[in-house]
Amino acid sequence: MFELFVGELPIDRPFGVVSTMGNEKDEQVTDRYFLVNYLDFIIGYNEKEVVSANVTRELNLEHLVDITEWKEGMVIQFSYSVQWTPLPHISPSQALELQLKSTMPHGHQNMDIHWLAIINSFVLMLLILSLFLLIIIRVVRSVRDLSRYLQIPDEELNAVEEETGWKLLHADVFRAPKHRLFFCSAIGAGAQMTSMMIMVVLVGCIGAYYQRGAVASAAVISYMVTALLGGFVSANLYQKLGGEKWAWNIFMTALCFMGPAFLIWSFLNTVAIFYGSTAAFPFPTILLMFAMWACVTFPLTVLGGIIGRHRSLKQAQAEGSPFPCKTNKLAREIPSCRWYQNPVTQFFASGFLPFSAIYIELHYIFNSVWGPRIYFLYGILLLAFTMLLLVAGTVTVLFTYFHLNAEDHRWWWRSFGSGVAVSAFFYLYCIYFFLQTGMNGFLQCSFFFLYSLLAAHGIALMLGCVSFYCSYFFVIYIYSRIKAE
Repeated sequence: MFELFVGELPIDRPFGVVSTMGNEKDEQVTDRYFLVNYLDFIIGYNEKEVVSANVTRELNLEHLVDITEWKEGMVIQFSYSVQWTPLPHISPSQALELQLKSTMPHGHQNMDIHWLAIINSFVLMLLILSLFLLIIIRVVRSVRDLSRYLQIPDEELNAVEEETGWKLLHADVFRAPKHRLFFCSAIGAGAQMTSMMIMVVLVGCIGAYYQRGAVASAAVISYMVTALLGGFVSANLYQKLGGEKWAWNIFMTALCFMGPAFLIWSFLNTVAIFYGSTAAFPFPTILLMFAMWACVTFPLTVLGGIIGRHRSLKQAQAEGSPFPCKTNKLAREIPSCRWYQNPVTQFFASGFLPFSAIYIELHYIFNSVWGPRIYFLYGILLLAFTMLLLVAGTVTVLFTYFHLNAEDHRWWWRSFGSGVAVSAFFYLYCIYFFLQTGMNGFLQCSFFFLYSLLAAHGIALMLGCVSFYCSYFFVIYIYSRIKAE
């Protein structure tokens, strides 16, 4: 395949042909390889601006060079022709949009596949949401029933409470998780990634990406601006959990995504330089990227962290404890759990169900990132992304309720781990996609697997943050109802 741009309009076409010759019965089948050495461009113009570009796909034997027995030093002559066509009905502002839509194969069928994927995700979300609402109704009803229990002696009331496991954890459920500094840093970085992704998709929905490099530029700017939110969320939560090393917390928030990203990019840029690839970043671009992080992203993270910490301190002075129940000094013993309450079961279910809502759309995104197609269906992507967040959050809340019913108060990291589970399925899909592409060589393999690993890391932070906060508000809601009664 080759991909080139004519007047900022993308063109792609197979550059070679494989011909199978022989008889399969006689087992004398050979493959011959031919190279296309002639291109016929058809370019439309309007007001001295290029508004369409295409290459004829008709192959002529005169324009095929047999390279089956390639020898070093062979010289191949390439040629092209150009046909200019006036197109007054296409304006220059609509050129790229029409060019992208014309390259979509089987446009009608293609859109049907997208909408079927959205409907599938919507039905899945309704089923999980129905189960979630049934649990909420049951919880609220059981809490309301406590009012009549208050009329009986304490011994009998305690016996009634022991019948439902999650009520027994009111003195342990808000116990700070282990490694809370790293936990809050990951949540803050996930909030930043989530808000960045929402901004990028929303900007794409208004059609602002019909220019080369617009998606990358929007992603970089959004990441820098949302650093304020990431620092605020991380420091605010860390202060609520009683953390004292708030400066380290803010620093770790700033490095939670950019640290791995810098290491992976440094290695891949070195590989690209060694191979002489144009994928290597020039030195001025490297300095610019570092300056943007050091002068914009990091200061905004620090500013957001300071604001979030002071906000938490003010709330503590005005309202007291941020949680509806007090925490005992000694942790409650955790009993053995059943198979459906096992962390492995949660990891599989909380990863597979949300991933099933987006895997079809992932195919088109991967063809855009690693193939010749340019993705532009951001309205569909917004719906798929919304379904992903809803399904991931709802499934995590359901498993959090199961764990609390099993008298296991360690829900903090497990709720975050649901997002990590989705990223694990995402990376497995990356491996499957790689096996279908036929990529080879150290340069291609290293770029694909390491950048896919970085994308999986970002998805883990993003969905981990969403899953955690869904569980967080659910836990506060049900235990505040106990306190109210």
